[in-house]
Amino acid sequence: MHYDREESRRRRLLEKAQAEQKELEQKLAKQKQVARNAKARLLATTRSEQWHRMSLAWIDRDAGYDGEMATARVWLRNMPPNDYIAIIAKFAEKMPDATNLQVEVAAVQANREAWNFMGDMLLLDRAKQAYAADAAKFRAWQQEHPDSGWRKKPATRSQGFLISRMCAVLEIEAPTRMNRGEAHDWIERNGGNPRLVAEPDAPVSPALPLTGGASAADVAQNDGEQPA
Repeated sequence: MHYDREESRRRRLLEKAQAEQKELEQKLAKQKQVARNAKARLLATTRSEQWHRMSLAWIDRDAGYDGEMATARVWLRNMPPNDYIAIIAKFAEKMPDATNLQVEVAAVQANREAWNFMGDMLLLDRAKQAYAADAAKFRAWQQEHPDSGWRKKPATRSQGFLISRMCAVLEIEAPTRMNRGEAHDWIERNGGNPRLVAEPDAPVSPALPLTGGASAADVAQNDGEQPA
């Protein structure tokens, strides 16, 4: 058999290079998988509702907002633009070097009690509207499924939100661990079921408040435009 030393040497070099290439390809494939997993985890984070809420919340927190100002802030930011600007302008005149957000915080702090009251009313009204829409869907569904045992199912999201808003306004402790039927009965007992109201209440809309120690009753008597 003919033997060529140079051919054998070059063949060994080729085999070694191919083995190294294969090893690198395996490492690259593994690294690509790691990258894909990392990207998937990142997307799972940035697409989550909790991530968005936390990413936005720290800005307000650093500006001076706290949890006890939450509903007051909701009410202020739902005011018609002209009313909002009119209120903020009164505080901006006294805080020429402050940021927009700092001025807003100062306005909320000065009207915390009154605006929290109006914010609770606004959120309660929204919850009632959401529950009314949910109840309408439920009535249609119940007609198609009369023996479904719906009362034993978990409470709906709109039921839970309406109950929480009602408890905030009524200043009572929220009930826990209720199924759908129990939640329905609780709302009915406490007068929050829209189906029991002959004429729906007018939506609670932000009114132009006083810039100072106005009471909740004072602000509640003002008439304002409905927010967009």
